[in-house]
Amino acid sequence: MHRKLCIAVVLLLASCSSRGNDAPDAAPESHESTSAPVAAAGPGGDDFAAALVAFEAGDYAASLAKLDAALVKEQRLEYRLVRAGMLLFSRRFDEARTQLAELRERPEVAAGAQVLLGHLAINARDYDEAHGLLAAGLEPAPPARDADVGLEGSYRVFVYELACLGMGWSAANRNEHVQAISWFDRILARQADDLLAMIGKGNSLIGLNVLDDAAKMLQAVLESHPENPYALAELAMIRLKKGEDGAAEEGFRKALAQDDRNYTCPYEGLGLLYLRQGRTEAARENLARAIEINPDIEYKKYNGLARIYIGDGNYAAAKKLLRKSQENFPHDDEAARLLAELETLEAGAN
Repeated sequence: MHRKLCIAVVLLLASCSSRGNDAPDAAPESHESTSAPVAAAGPGGDDFAAALVAFEAGDYAASLAKLDAALVKEQRLEYRLVRAGMLLFSRRFDEARTQLAELRERPEVAAGAQVLLGHLAINARDYDEAHGLLAAGLEPAPPARDADVGLEGSYRVFVYELACLGMGWSAANRNEHVQAISWFDRILARQADDLLAMIGKGNSLIGLNVLDDAAKMLQAVLESHPENPYALAELAMIRLKKGEDGAAEEGFRKALAQDDRNYTCPYEGLGLLYLRQGRTEAARENLARAIEINPDIEYKKYNGLARIYIGDGNYAAAKKLLRKSQENFPHDDEAARLLAELETLEAGAN
């Protein structure tokens, strides 16, 4: 089964049983980072260090604020590059793209700019383009995380780990979950509690149907980030797959308590749960809401709502939904089966 994340980072992280790995729908709650401190360099160094800590905690707004403070004190290309990354995470794609076009021409940060442009390519589902761009950030390997790496070393770690995340998300979006996990493991080997890598690996383990290992990974996220909506929703999806309807519904609702405006996965999960239970109107409402929030990621929400429309006899609307499902994820065989069923139904009606 294919699964997609919505970034958490740059784009495209956190996902339901079908999300695309792109920028997260919304920033998770902030928690203190356990990574090694960054040695300050120059008048903006302390703010830059604080920006990276906020980023690792998932607080992109705080990271942007610290980067702005650093840039007031000191105009460094590294600060500008990381700030463009935070714009991506904040889904301010046009602003990020404009800044990256300029930064790509500066040799000092060209590789970092290419990595962030690679995440934009993932968002556009151009995975071949993304792969070439992301590769720029993989060599040379950055210094060990437990070293006193200084500002330049910390910047290098940032670029490298975003490159690995992008490679992982790109692979997961193509249903290549074993390869995706190998990229997430590169980050986890350096920092075992990296939030985005843990969620990415958990997502791909679900895609491989290794549900117990996925649950352990997501529970580990929740031990340090108990209100993280992505981990809550992913764990709820596991409960749904196991037929634990009550626990699944509770998990999706907990995720929505953290973000009920931007994150699609809990709505999709509730819609699929209610559809299975025969609660058609509740399913219709939640699946439609998931589509409304972000129509360009995930596919099961389209398939589920199409099933409801088929039951209504609204074959034209169902067909439109299934075509969009295939556009979002061309590997989806469920949409193809439903389209074949529709052809039979339409032939019988004529």
